[in-house]
Amino acid sequence: MTEVVRSLQLRPFLLADAGAIEPWLQGPGLSLPPGNLRAQWAQRLVTDRRIQAMVAEWRGRRIGFVRLDCGPDGIAEVTLVVAPGCRRQGLGSAMFLAALHHARRLHLRGLIACVDVSNHPALGFFAEQGFRADGVVGNRVVMRRLVHAGDHAAPLDIG
Repeated sequence: MTEVVRSLQLRPFLLADAGAIEPWLQGPGLSLPPGNLRAQWAQRLVTDRRIQAMVAEWRGRRIGFVRLDCGPDGIAEVTLVVAPGCRRQGLGSAMFLAALHHARRLHLRGLIACVDVSNHPALGFFAEQGFRADGVVGNRVVMRRLVHAGDHAAPLDIG
């Protein structure tokens, strides 16, 4: 996986990426906004300053999408999607590490993932990345993870 981590790149989402990314956002537990907002989802990712939307590239092609929806409290909701056909190769873990580094640069305190209760692969993935379940809202498990400065240091939870 070390080679994957070194060669994976996260870059800002561009409107030109929308056509490739949109089908990935229709999997279990994922969705685009309903109604009139659906037509403007990509534009919102580019213009809303609270949203850090990134495309993961590996070996010269798009392989994933990461969104950090940053709140004023220093907590961001994370969405991470690996392209179909690229899953189960360690790319999601590499994408998460890159997103975690980005979260540190933004001085975020924590991350939240809201995962469909029946999406066992995603629940397992986020648990492997250090997230812990913190309740259920509707049909989603709310999972939380602290963001801390050191790659290998244990998180420090103060208050």
